[in-house]
Amino acid sequence: MALLDPQEHASELADWVERIPASSEPVEREAWDNVYAWLRLASGLRTVTFDMAYEDGGMCAAGDDFDYVWSNMMGEWQLHQLRLGYTRAALEALVRVLLPDLPTPGPAIDAAELRLARAGQEPPLHAREATRHFLAHATESSEPSSLAVAVTQAIGVHELAAHGFTRIPQPAHDDDMQSFPAGHDEICTSKEATSILLLGIQALLAWAVEERHIVAPNEDKFLCEGMWVPDSAGGSQWVDQEISYGDYLAVLQLDHGDPPDL
Repeated sequence: MALLDPQEHASELADWVERIPASSEPVEREAWDNVYAWLRLASGLRTVTFDMAYEDGGMCAAGDDFDYVWSNMMGEWQLHQLRLGYTRAALEALVRVLLPDLPTPGPAIDAAELRLARAGQEPPLHAREATRHFLAHATESSEPSSLAVAVTQAIGVHELAAHGFTRIPQPAHDDDMQSFPAGHDEICTSKEATSILLLGIQALLAWAVEERHIVAPNEDKFLCEGMWVPDSAGGSQWVDQEISYGDYLAVLQLDHGDPPDL
């Protein structure tokens, strides 16, 4: 069972948030609508295109090759950077709804992790692996760390780019001066940072249900194509009918996978 891509993960979270029973307070309803809208933006972003070419008077054909490769690289990198920004906005909007006295998401996620651990709840499945993989890219550290630490680092990835500190990746070239894509670490870091923030949102929602700040949607999620979910024996089982939204919160980050062979 692997993690969903950030686009799909954001879509599943938006679907869950949309179904939270509405508050009678207009201000609170508007705040939840804002969380939902930012998640919809994160899930709705499909492509970003760039044209990095410039007019050089036709003096250098190699430059055309470089510009084409760079344009494609920038499209992929900025796709993840933009989604990271939208996801950060959703997370910070959620923190303002649930824990308005805390200034940043890091302490909020830390409090949620501690409370869920006391309640005997595990972090979202694969959160530890995603945290370790992301921090290996972002800080070159392979030491185990909490989701809260990773969330703070993921916000830092966005901050560095927003303030112009991030190095913009450019194509590399071989001995024949043929350009090829580079910047894999920068692109991967942005994508993984987004997944970390989405897992942070998921942990906060689980904490809010545990603390009874919100009620899980009182309806079922119909898994029309089915998905693998963890079972009590430590394995997994294929579910292709309905699952309550309360239970679905723990597994909505998982790739649905292929159905079992009959």
